[in-house]
Amino acid sequence: MSKKYENIMVAVDGSHEAELAFEKGVNVALRNGSKLTLAHVVDTRALQSVSTFDAEVYEGFQTEANELLEDYIKRAKDAGLHNVATVIEMGNPKVLLAHDIPEQEGVDLIMVGATGLNAFERLLVGSSSEYILRHAKVDLLVVRDKDKTF
Repeated sequence: MSKKYENIMVAVDGSHEAELAFEKGVNVALRNGSKLTLAHVVDTRALQSVSTFDAEVYEGFQTEANELLEDYIKRAKDAGLHNVATVIEMGNPKVLLAHDIPEQEGVDLIMVGATGLNAFERLLVGSSSEYILRHAKVDLLVVRDKDKTF
């Protein structure tokens, strides 16, 4: 049985793993004639320990996210995709990528890059892709770097 995906969300953060997920996401969206939603989440959990910071910190994150997504949009359109959307959120990436963004955007496939965390690191901080796997209500594709061993 084959399924045609209508709206594919790729989580991007500028990492090598996200780059691989983006490239595969573009190809899957082209094959399916799908919308590609690029999601970038600024992890603000680390900022909670900072007692005083001003709006400039958030503006800096927003600017960086916009620049990152503009590059991805250009590359997706150069590859032949015309229906590309972006989402920038601030908060907990795991929850936003597993629940909030897919629901708000009507996503039916989530694509993420596999992290390079070892077993001990996953135990301490947890892997976003692992969390999404357990909690998402839609299909998930974890893109791996075939040259890396985890």
